[in-house]
Amino acid sequence: MATVNRAAFQVQLQGYPIANRDATVKLVNEATGAVVERKPFLDGSLTVRDLDPGYYQLQVAHPNLVNLIENRRVRLFPQPAPTFVPVPIRPELFRDTPIRDIPDADLGPIQSTAAAVKEQLRPLGVKGPGEAIRAADWNSLVDAVSDLAQAVLELTKLVAPQGHDHPEIAEKIDEVQGNIRRFSEAFGKSLVELRREIETEDLDRTVRNVLDLGAATPEVRERVTTRLGELRAAAQTDTPNFTQKLANTGSLYLTTINELAQAQGAEADNFRANPEVVKLAGLAQTYYTAGTQTRPESELNVYMQSTRAAGGTKLKNIIGG
Repeated sequence: MATVNRAAFQVQLQGYPIANRDATVKLVNEATGAVVERKPFLDGSLTVRDLDPGYYQLQVAHPNLVNLIENRRVRLFPQPAPTFVPVPIRPELFRDTPIRDIPDADLGPIQSTAAAVKEQLRPLGVKGPGEAIRAADWNSLVDAVSDLAQAVLELTKLVAPQGHDHPEIAEKIDEVQGNIRRFSEAFGKSLVELRREIETEDLDRTVRNVLDLGAATPEVRERVTTRLGELRAAAQTDTPNFTQKLANTGSLYLTTINELAQAQGAEADNFRANPEVVKLAGLAQTYYTAGTQTRPESELNVYMQSTRAAGGTKLKNIIGG
């Protein structure tokens, strides 16, 4: 009886090391319902061995958060090396910065100084006509004016630059920031999904042209188109999951190009020089080299690189096809 190969996950939390200490990783086998729950090391790494290959539900929780840090479907491949699963942690999930509370200025010292100056000058205000002003009286006047000037200077530092709070404005700014944040997240998600659709459609047409040029066998065609179908099915997933599949697709297509070229015999060099083959090789190499990305902006950068590798003809290829 054939034995089922056991496999392992290599989970890596990244992006916010402080959260690694209390995070919990939970893996649920979709086929059997078996649950494995572990805590990662302080560097965010966690290796879970002796698992059945297949699909799992990955959940990463933290006691300081109501919602899960990560909740997605992952696949464990039956291979000797552990299947690597990056889990990006956004630092802003743990930040809740309130509007800075500016304390009221303490004007007590200013008031005390002004009262002292008033009392200091009171005796000088009872001089009669023709009465001499003594040096001590003059010095007392100068000292009082100097103290009063210093108090006024301090008052300008405490009150004039800072003014007073406007809580209604602060609340409105916070509301606007929330609206902008929600719009940015929605727009960014739709942009990534649109670029994925363009990428897969262009890749589909290019791959079919190359398969026709290389007179690929039905087995090769099925293998290639099946992988492309898996890529389309993952279009709604997060960036790490999709880009990992994209990198695996790039590796498969590079191997397929080599197999088709070898099958051409003496015409192998001419096959490789065909513009469609050159384009597919450039796309596949870009995907494979980029590997798994953790942020949507990094994923979009991969598509910019692949567009350059394709000669900037993706939309033309899709619309013209």
